[in-house]
Amino acid sequence: MTIDKTDIATVPRVRSRELSILTFCQFLYYSGLAVDLTLTAIVGMHLASTLALATVPLSIMGGVSLVSSFFAGTLSAKLGHRTILLAGALAATIGALVSMWAVLIHNFALLCLGTAIVGLYKATGGYFRYLAADRAPEGGRTRALSIVLTGGVAGAVVGPWAATLSADLLGAQYAGSYLLVAFLAVAVVGLILFVHPKTRTAQGETEQQEPVRIRDAATTPNFRRALVLLGSASGLMTLLMAMGPIASSSHGHSSADTALIIQWHMVGMFAPSLFSGKLVSRWGSAPTAAVGTGLLLAGAAWGAMDSSALGYAIGLGLVGVGWNFLYVAGSDFTIRTYPAGRGGRVQGAIEASAGSITVLGSLTSAGIFNALGWTGTNLVAVVLCATLLGWLLLVVRPALTREEAA
Repeated sequence: MTIDKTDIATVPRVRSRELSILTFCQFLYYSGLAVDLTLTAIVGMHLASTLALATVPLSIMGGVSLVSSFFAGTLSAKLGHRTILLAGALAATIGALVSMWAVLIHNFALLCLGTAIVGLYKATGGYFRYLAADRAPEGGRTRALSIVLTGGVAGAVVGPWAATLSADLLGAQYAGSYLLVAFLAVAVVGLILFVHPKTRTAQGETEQQEPVRIRDAATTPNFRRALVLLGSASGLMTLLMAMGPIASSSHGHSSADTALIIQWHMVGMFAPSLFSGKLVSRWGSAPTAAVGTGLLLAGAAWGAMDSSALGYAIGLGLVGVGWNFLYVAGSDFTIRTYPAGRGGRVQGAIEASAGSITVLGSLTSAGIFNALGWTGTNLVAVVLCATLLGWLLLVVRPALTREEAA
């Protein structure tokens, strides 16, 4: 195959343009997700017959996302990430409109259906970063996925603010917020169409290669490290975040305070992406993950001691920063388990496994909160963080040292 020099010269520009598109799509994705994180537990509380069911819609979203994550990875290996991202955004449009209708007619079961459909979209959200990593030059894959995550910074600021601003647009409180989610998802559909269907390199468009088998990747230490770090990051964060809005309300904070708390939590989640990729390259994945675990522990400890609105913002903000460090480090271990462009199955397995822990955190958060209160919930997180930190320092770090010396 003959490659025109002009085509070769356009490759860096294509990469840069596509990285910008994927970053903006990640912004739109997390802006919509922020609406669900800010409001769904509260809306569930208003529509459900009992407080114990308040987080069920959020848990259903996580459950559907869990099951769909594996199939999204498997299908992306056959159809490409672009197709899966398009399908996810279309599902979000439909699910958000169903949730809007549920609020308008005050129907809890319909809200659960709407959030379940949006769960299909949630299952695809991580693939923006994987697509960016696959199309990055060798040596820049971790940095590329970290850059895409910076889209969440603007999403963290815009999402909760837009959720409250649009809440009363349709008469019934919060119906307009779900209409906003549909609008943001439609915008993702339009943008993804500008992403080239195939990876372009200086050698031309890459051919479809056989994806790495899950059983082959699962035998590697990096696969297991990715599972633990991504699962722990999402599970610990969800344990605290899922009940954050309700706990904040129970302490007498206003809805504006609650939106601000979630806003700062999400800023903490994504603002470090501006430099966390560089930290992984400089320090290594395990030390970065250890720092992230320490920050998560500090956030939970702060939350246990201070129930003021400021205390919530600081505690959940630190939890968000810790999540980012763990998430980027876990993602780095993930992309080490396969060559670029061949990780669809592996990505699906890891995303689904991590998602199962997220669902567990969501399902148990209400029960733990009812039994132990906000202070007790944070103390549970402190114990879990201490366990993870011990594993990183006493097991992973020595193993990596031995591998580097071999």
